[in-house]
Amino acid sequence: MLPGVPTAPTHTGGDDPVEKARRQWVAAGHRDESGFVVVTSMLRSYALLMREMERALKPVDLTLSRYEVLLLLSFAKGNRLPIMRLRDLLLIHGSSATYLVDKLVDAGWLERQHDPADRRVSLVHLTTAGRRQMQKGTKALLDAGFGPVSGMDERDRRDLAALLAAMRGAEAPRIGDDPAA
Repeated sequence: MLPGVPTAPTHTGGDDPVEKARRQWVAAGHRDESGFVVVTSMLRSYALLMREMERALKPVDLTLSRYEVLLLLSFAKGNRLPIMRLRDLLLIHGSSATYLVDKLVDAGWLERQHDPADRRVSLVHLTTAGRRQMQKGTKALLDAGFGPVSGMDERDRRDLAALLAAMRGAEAPRIGDDPAA
């Protein structure tokens, strides 16, 4: 949570937008009420999460998309990846990946390189300035408690992470386990 910044609005009773949408869904005679509520809740939660994380990153001159590129490169072997691999990891269109990379190159946070194994492939490399910027973004997100997630206790976070993993068809993350194990 950011000091002095309001968190996501708390809705009680009948003023929750998801509850209002649920009532309208049911009144219209649609089935699969729980599926509708899950999807609507996730979309609303995603929008709130994005807004809070963008707000946390703005003071350090980052957007969430740009931060994510820097973070992914910081995790990559040699701090470099082909642009098309970034596209796949970010789940975005190739032109969007190129646009993001161009902006980060202009800022001095990435460098373009040719793949020595295949000169048709363009690699992007995280610069020292880019690593510093990524670290500023990480600190901003940590200080903000990752937005709306800051209001959840550890057990709820783990449960939610497990449910989201199940939805993706993945195993629950082993939060707290040694990554080297």
